[in-house]
Amino acid sequence: MRTDARGNKVPEYGLMPPGVGADWEVYAYYFYLNGYYCAGLRAAAEAMADAGWPGAQEVLDDARAYEEDVRRAYAWIQAQAPVFPLRDGTWVPEYPTHVYSPCPIENLYVGEDFGRSWCYDVELGAHHLIPFGILDPNGPQADWMINHMEDTQFVRPGWFYYEDKEANEADWFNLGGFAKVQPYYARTGEVHALRDDVKPFIRTYFNSVMSLLNREDLSLWEHFMNGAYNKTHETGYFVHQSRLMLVQERGEELWLAPFVTSNWLRDGMRVAVRHAPTFFGPVSYTVTSNAADGHITALIDPPARSTPRAVVIRLRHPDGKPVQSAGVSGAREYVIDAAHECIRIVPDRNPIRVRAVYGP
Repeated sequence: MRTDARGNKVPEYGLMPPGVGADWEVYAYYFYLNGYYCAGLRAAAEAMADAGWPGAQEVLDDARAYEEDVRRAYAWIQAQAPVFPLRDGTWVPEYPTHVYSPCPIENLYVGEDFGRSWCYDVELGAHHLIPFGILDPNGPQADWMINHMEDTQFVRPGWFYYEDKEANEADWFNLGGFAKVQPYYARTGEVHALRDDVKPFIRTYFNSVMSLLNREDLSLWEHFMNGAYNKTHETGYFVHQSRLMLVQERGEELWLAPFVTSNWLRDGMRVAVRHAPTFFGPVSYTVTSNAADGHITALIDPPARSTPRAVVIRLRHPDGKPVQSAGVSGAREYVIDAAHECIRIVPDRNPIRVRAVYGP
């Protein structure tokens, strides 16, 4: 926490000392790393506060101050960086990777880390500040990052695979939407989830997993069909994204099936989740599609450890039809949100039965 000769905070004021990430030995004030440290400090402080530890408030204050220092440092370097053109004719600011990178990082470290220094703007870039809760997922910074990554970074030549940029761009829907060196380091799927962008999440989910799937035993590679076999990190993030598809906490609400693809709810199909761990306690539910008869049903066994303010279940009709009406038993009250394909239920710990009826 140093100041300059005029008493002003230096750009890295309040951040952790320089460190490294992944396999690269370049020490820097990475926003990725500081985001992890800050989120960990905040979570530890919140746990201390929940436990009634007397020093918790001081640690909470430190965590909030750390967040502000990260945001200040990010704004400082972003103001010195160039802007990028998008394909729709608009321009967006750069999203710097560390405090002293006022341009794409591959321009500063040409050819380093086996020619993949550019991926530190993508896989380990500033977009990590969004799932860490330091940048707003619904704010302009998130819009700028996601739009540029989709336009440019996700269709550039990959590392030993997806090397044909023209092919990537020609088939952008299937070959885009994921990072091209080590896809599961990028957390854009989580960003889509935080923004409640259903279709972008589903596309990113399936494009990412299929790029790394070992078809011999259904394990996941570290890189595209090579590298570490059945790597823990990639497997862990696949499981994490799968959980997001099925269960997600949003503050004091518990969302069920928030990103389940509508192709899994064609007539006669069923989606079942058993004892999924949540912040509120384990939850189970089963969704059964009778789309041919105009309805989809759900049976929910809500968590018992603590009661969410609401249980929100998303029931996406396979043909995109809106929810016209619903019947809900075992709950205090409910509201239909047809625009978001959801039913918001106030639970009372009893098993809940939902029957959603769809319009023409």
